[in-house]
Amino acid sequence: MENIEEKVLELVRKQTGIDPKQITPNRKFEDLNLDSVAIVELVFSLEETFDISIPFEGLDESEIKKHFYNVSSLADHIKDLLQKNA
Repeated sequence: MENIEEKVLELVRKQTGIDPKQITPNRKFEDLNLDSVAIVELVFSLEETFDISIPFEGLDESEIKKHFYNVSSLADHIKDLLQKNA
């Protein structure tokens, strides 16, 4: 499970093109200039990587940012989904 956060970090780094040293688990996506569209694209990449479905349809932009606001929160959400699917 520890690899999940590292994989999320890797995908965020790849998507943003920001120096990897500047992206930490607690750095907010908003601070990395990831808007809701970029977060949705990231979620699609994560779904493919982890072979899961991350429910976010029907969420407005503020709800997306509330649930998926940094690497750590997104990794925790993925861990929960993987445990439920196990």
